[in-house]
Amino acid sequence: MTNTKRIAHAAIMLAVLIVCSKISIPLPLVPLTLQTFAVGLIATLLPVADTFWVIVAYLLLGAIGLPVFAGAGAGIGVLFSAMGGYLFGFIIYGLITSVLLSHKEFSFVNIAVANLIGAGVQLFIGSIWLMHFNSMPLVQALMVGFVPFVVPGIIKVILIMIVARRLSAVVSFSR
Repeated sequence: MTNTKRIAHAAIMLAVLIVCSKISIPLPLVPLTLQTFAVGLIATLLPVADTFWVIVAYLLLGAIGLPVFAGAGAGIGVLFSAMGGYLFGFIIYGLITSVLLSHKEFSFVNIAVANLIGAGVQLFIGSIWLMHFNSMPLVQALMVGFVPFVVPGIIKVILIMIVARRLSAVVSFSR
């Protein structure tokens, strides 16, 4: 694949991530958004390095003040708020999923397993961050920052499986 196509794919996926961050259901400490859907889709479709750089670019755009985070959040302060662990966890989610898929057949099962592992680790990282940020016990942090997102996360993984397979049938992504 040419560099031009890789850059175009990365730019489109960055735009998808930004748009998905705007689709949000506010919850007490951490909103429910489609950001993780976008991260999973990026990690499923793009090569490992491109996945990493798209997510880092997203975090940098938000850090410099562009309103790309959920709830039109922006600035370095968002990265170091209660949500910060979830945002930094996007990098780990993307890397885990992309690396796992780079060594496997592009099947529904492999997409699901890789994304479930990546999303689970991302939620755990976010919960640990939440625990420290809000000085709460681990069990409480998991009950607030992990458990409520399990079922929506599974639904997002199912959507990722469907959308990724359909997109890969019409667009040539290089994994």
